[in-house]
Amino acid sequence: MGNESAKYLPLTSPLLPPDDSEACEQGSYGVDRSKNNTRHILATREKILIIIIVLQTIALIVAMYNRGRGSSAIPCRCPSTDGMLLYSPAQSAVEYEIKSFTPGREHKTIYQGASKEVDRAWGELYNHTILKIPKSEAALLPNKTYPIKHEPGYYLAGLDVFHQLHCLNNIRRALHHDYYANDTDLDEEHVSHCVDTIRQSLMCSADISVNVWQWSDSYKAVVGYSTQAHTCRNFDKLRDWAREHRIHEWIDPLEYVEDDLPTPAIIS
Repeated sequence: MGNESAKYLPLTSPLLPPDDSEACEQGSYGVDRSKNNTRHILATREKILIIIIVLQTIALIVAMYNRGRGSSAIPCRCPSTDGMLLYSPAQSAVEYEIKSFTPGREHKTIYQGASKEVDRAWGELYNHTILKIPKSEAALLPNKTYPIKHEPGYYLAGLDVFHQLHCLNNIRRALHHDYYANDTDLDEEHVSHCVDTIRQSLMCSADISVNVWQWSDSYKAVVGYSTQAHTCRNFDKLRDWAREHRIHEWIDPLEYVEDDLPTPAIIS
């Protein structure tokens, strides 16, 4: 143990050759060799330190990236692009949360059935369908949008989630055709459009939350578990963002407005 401690060379102490007695016997040649050994050891340790620093930096970058993707906190704010290939002005409002779905069988939700209360609940989900965004954000959209005449510098916009909810509500109302017999917007073509719109949306978002099966003592059989957890965007946050960008004035769809906003080259 004593010999090992004698050979230990701390970074802050003078460096000696492995066998200093031999170096003294060899005179000046030993001194030169000692200097060469010292420089070699210092250079080696510098290289090791540089490698350690680089590896630590890489590990820190990877850890920060994984944390940004939401692997360590719930709810969390995802990276600025949210994994999207196309720009959306609502990206700043996106936050993730975990929610468990309800089967809507034994215990109905306020969004099922047909009544004034149900209609009101659905209306509160998507009552901000037409929004406004500044020209700087409109210029980043993959599709060209239309200017607002009475608010120069602002353009029409809308989040597709609200259109999808509108379509789903139409399908709900079509299921209760007796209650909504006087509604003229529930023609077959409109409802068919809504069905295919929701189909495309479901395939686009492609929820990969995992469905599971469990043994049921009540049914004495393996049954599907319908209240599994999902990773969801916080809908309330997006609805708050839409509320802040809503249009209060009526837009005349028959009025043409001159505009110099360029047409995007990617998607027409």
